[in-house]
Order: sequence, then C-alpha cells, then structure tokens
Amino acid sequence: MSDQPGTRTLGSSSISLSEIGLGCNRIGEGTFCDEEWIQLLHRAVDLGVNVFDTAAQYAGGRSEELVGRAFGNRAGLVIATKVSPVKKGNGPTFTRTAVIRGAERSLRTLRRDRIDVFQTHGSGSLAELLEPEWVEAMALLKQQGKIRLRGAAVFSAEGGIYAIENDLVDVLQVTYNLLDTEHADPILPVAREHGVGLLARMPYQRGILTGKFSLAHPDASNHRARLQGDRLLDDIQAAERFRELAGNRPGGMPALAMQFVLAETRLSCTIPGARSVEQLEANLAAAAAPPLTSGERAVIAEIRSYLEAED
Repeated sequence: MSDQPGTRTLGSSSISLSEIGLGCNRIGEGTFCDEEWIQLLHRAVDLGVNVFDTAAQYAGGRSEELVGRAFGNRAGLVIATKVSPVKKGNGPTFTRTAVIRGAERSLRTLRRDRIDVFQTHGSGSLAELLEPEWVEAMALLKQQGKIRLRGAAVFSAEGGIYAIENDLVDVLQVTYNLLDTEHADPILPVAREHGVGLLARMPYQRGILTGKFSLAHPDASNHRARLQGDRLLDDIQAAERFRELAGNRPGGMPALAMQFVLAETRLSCTIPGARSVEQLEANLAAAAAPPLTSGERAVIAEIRSYLEAED
C-alpha cells in the first residue's frame, strides 16, 4: 500500500504526529519471535507511522524492550510510554520515586536519550491526579530533559479536566470510538483551549468494531475483547447497529470506525494495536479510506443518540 497517513500537531508543541500510530500493547507477547515483532515495528515506519505508544507493564516489559531494539535513539519518531503505580497505603499511587525510577528504567530499556511523552498508567481519576508527588516528579524529569512532554492516561473526564486546567499535563490519553466517547467528550474542548495533545486509544473498542464479532458468534475467550467483561455482549449488540451503514462504504466496519475517530480533529492521533503486519496494514488501509460523508455522520449521530437513550 502506498497511501501515507496524514499528520497532526501534538497539542501546542511543535511535534508532528502521523494521525494514526501504533499501540504497542501486544508487542512482545509470546505469539511471535523477537525478529517478527521488530519487523512489524519497522514496517509501521515504512508505512508512515511515527508514533509508538508502549508501557513498562506491556508484555512484562518486553514491549519497551523490543521498541528499544527496533528504534533506539532514531530521530523522527515519537515514543510514548507509561509508568505503573505502586501499592501504598489505601491503594495504587504514583510516588515521586516510582515515577523518576520508572522514567530512568524506560530510558534504558528504550535506548533513548529522552522520552517524548511520559504518562502515568493508572485510572486517571481525580483522586489519583490530586496526589502531588507525580506532578513534582514529572516537572523534575522535564526540567532535566529526560522527558519531553508530561502525560496521563485517563478514564475520567473529571480527572482529565483537572489535570489540564491545573497545567499538570501536556498530553492526555483517552478512549474514543463509535461506542465510547463518554469521558473524552467533555475533555475535547478543554484540551483544545489549553493546547493539550490527545492520544486516542481503542478506536476499534478492543476489536469489537472490526465486525469480527456478532451476537451469533460472540465468543471472545481468545481475544482482547474479553477484557470488556460484562460489557462485551452489550458492545457487540451496539456495534451491530452500525453494520448496515458500514456495509455501504469502502472498507466496511473497520473503515467506518476509523474514519469516525479521524473526523474528530481535536484528537492528535489514534493508536490502534496490531499483532501482525496484516493487522497493521489493515489499520492503515482503514485510515486511508474515504472520510465520512455528511449523510454517514447524520446516521452515526442518530444511532449513537439511540444507544445513549438505551443506557
């Protein structure tokens, strides 16, 4: 395939991103040997991807390791990673020491001089983000030049908005897809106003919006969609509402889902995962599909309103 993804700017920074990146949560799983994973990462760059989102905990640290082996200090790439909380007192928290040590460990594993986007990897709740130690640690790491931008992965609009309005982050990672924009929607205008970049995870809702599941075939026991837990059948049923619309456009359901995300210009980048070159190329093909028409937008809005009324 020859179509290169479009580019966007990461918030108010000068960093240019491919509008579709690679979520590296599957990189390093036992499915393939190291060389195959590295081939996948290199193929992503060949196809115009320059954003790679990983985390210290992905595949037990193997994801960061393989990203480091594949790219090292290569220029022109945007490497985002995340630090996990530690258990303390009433629950998980981001202590100053844990954040600093996490960044230094990730720098070594990724084989880079600086991490482009360093994010907390928790719930992103208001209570979590009110803790002062992670803020102090991020500020110090940025001052030292070990990280370029401060970030947080959030699942809470309240927490995300607090972090933005109090200048705690330069980047947020949010969920945004046809079935779930609940916490992202209130964040979008605030992020735009304050120049905060937004990375959009789960454009396919863990594969449910690729069309591979149906109510007749809902088994996700060997698929990441099982992580939806009690929501799985509801999400499959909701996705079915878009199947007829998707069937009338090039690229089908994956293209419809991807173009819905790309239509939101306040997002800086979407980061679908891939565990094979074929999946990677399918993601890029969905991004290269025709944008949503005004008619498709109207039908999507109608379906989403119906689904919201059902909740």
